Amino acid sequence: MSIPSDNPILLARDFGPDAVSLAVGEGEIVALSGACDEAFLRALSGTDPAWPGGLWLKGEPLHTLRPAARLRFAHAQCAVAPRVGKLLAELTVLENTALPLILTGLGRQEARRRALRWLERLDAVHCAEWRVAELTPSEMRRVALARALVLDPAVLLAEDPTEGLSAPERFHLLRILRAACGTHGLTIVVASDDPDVIGWADRRITVKVAAAEAAEEVAEAVAEPAVPAVAAPITDPAAMMGHQSRGLPHRIGRHARGEHRFSSSVGSGSERGR
Repeated sequence: MSIPSDNPILLARDFGPDAVSLAVGEGEIVALSGACDEAFLRALSGTDPAWPGGLWLKGEPLHTLRPAARLRFAHAQCAVAPRVGKLLAELTVLENTALPLILTGLGRQEARRRALRWLERLDAVHCAEWRVAELTPSEMRRVALARALVLDPAVLLAEDPTEGLSAPERFHLLRILRAACGTHGLTIVVASDDPDVIGWADRRITVKVAAAEAAEEVAEAVAEPAVPAVAAPITDPAAMMGHQSRGLPHRIGRHARGEHRFSSSVGSGSERGR
């Protein structure tokens, strides 16, 4: 284990089925290479209390907290970038980005304002009123990152953010994330074996995580009582945003600009003044 500072913002000791140990300093960009996936990143963010081992976030020992308190603290400090397939087809890009804020009870107008700011920072403001099916893969990636960052977390975790992108698109995305890290005090942890990502990061940590089935078995063995829901499930996201669902078909479409646009099963607080 390499500890970059005396007081790392994210620290794991003997964590998970494979007893992973790692430490990430505040403002650092770390690439996790090896068998990492979104499930491991979510556990590392503190949102899954079933994983064994020690986990500290901003000095808070999450492994000692009750599930509800753990979730509240983790959601306020960490964000895991959603897969592009979790963006909601019936909402616009702006509505997709603002949705996490609206779920916290923030007014729609303020939520849209903050969402626009992050879309601009991630060079996706030009497609704010588009639907997900109209986006390029690169635009989808940036919108998914904006949706994670709109709650202004201290730590961003993302799985393979450059997967499927061309070399210029990868360079563009990584440059934007580096700028966000520098200007907003963001700490970034990415799970990727992409040489471009590894070269872009400040440090590389090689980790080995058990297969999903093994992790699930361990989780069941140490599972705690059910955690109360943090927010009501999204049953009609279009209605939440104040309009009718248009029933967009899930298909590969072609945008007016003649580029391929993809959609499949398309689907953290207040700002700290940065």
